[in-house]
Amino acid sequence: MSHSLQLRPMTLDDVDAVSDLDRRAFGESGWSRRYFVGELTDSPISIFYVLSDEQDHLLGYFGTWHVVDQLQLCTFAVDPDAQGQGLGAILLNCVFRLAQRLDCDEIQLEVRISNRPARNLYQSRGFTEDAVRRNFYANPREDGVLMSAPTPATLEAAATPTVAGRWPDGLSFDWNDRAGRHAEHWPLR
Repeated sequence: MSHSLQLRPMTLDDVDAVSDLDRRAFGESGWSRRYFVGELTDSPISIFYVLSDEQDHLLGYFGTWHVVDQLQLCTFAVDPDAQGQGLGAILLNCVFRLAQRLDCDEIQLEVRISNRPARNLYQSRGFTEDAVRRNFYANPREDGVLMSAPTPATLEAAATPTVAGRWPDGLSFDWNDRAGRHAEHWPLR
């Protein structure tokens, strides 16, 4: 049996599991099931991916909006039961790789001002805090921090010892987006 992580395009079959993970990660402030369906079926700029283990258990996901030369990271979550293992850093590397594939110059995102763990992760990967958007979030009402980073020219596929030990066969990608279809593999060492 392979012990690898897989990143693949999100499908409508994933929406229930993604909605459940989103609810557990964000509570009432998370996205509704209907919102995910709309992004997958009605939005010409949306590109969403899921990260799973060898049993196809959902570990995380991200959603982006691709507009010309920018990639907007609109949603991003790791299963709360799997946090603290380095999966967020790996998933963020996947966002960077997508930005490379789409020839984007910059990646932008908004994050709750109180979400210090996410802000720290983003800052550790080169994001800067550009502005504060007052009352950007609801449930509860809170400011959002606008962050951006240039798309890196190269990426390291390094992982924490926890991730590398649990998935020694690395990370397999099934890219299928505006840049075309492409399979890729990263060792996680």
